[in-house]
Amino acid sequence: MSSIRAASTRARRTAILEAALDCFTTRGVDATTIEELCHQAGCSTGSIYHHFGNKEGIASGLFLHGIRSLNADLLRRLQHCQTAEQSVRMVVIQYCDWIHDNPELARYLLSFRDISFSATARLELQSTYHHHLAAIFRWFRPFVLREEIRTLPPEAYVPIISGPIQDYARHWVRGQFQLPPSAVKDVFAEAAWNAVRGPGAG
Repeated sequence: MSSIRAASTRARRTAILEAALDCFTTRGVDATTIEELCHQAGCSTGSIYHHFGNKEGIASGLFLHGIRSLNADLLRRLQHCQTAEQSVRMVVIQYCDWIHDNPELARYLLSFRDISFSATARLELQSTYHHHLAAIFRWFRPFVLREEIRTLPPEAYVPIISGPIQDYARHWVRGQFQLPPSAVKDVFAEAAWNAVRGPGAG
């Protein structure tokens, strides 16, 4: 019975998040009402408050959901990489592919940086980033030790490898660039590898 209840809870949360994504990307967080979310998700007001507390809780919950989806996909794809070069390039390629496969969720992550996170949500987001970065550094550490990737201050790797393509994606979301990230991923992947390639790389 508990497994059935858990499945039902997950399904309800998913329905609410899917409704929120549609409403928030169409109308914006501020303009979307709880009533609209209820209608879109096919649930009651009580259900929304039970699962997320309020509209801001849904907004931050959707953001966390998107970040976790993006992070999990990268970790899965890195498992298929054999070399430092493949791994560095995959960070860029996976990001672009994920945006292509999840365009609306990607737009939400890139456009709604002003979400009002509660103290609990901020801690949850920090924990998510911390655990993801720890997993990424564990993957890349052997390559750095073998000097296949340059030794840099730890905080420098993410801005150097991911920063340029993320900046491009933000401009694309705003309509400032015509080509989608997927169309330029190989260019940015090449630049990322050249930026961190170490003397021990083949």
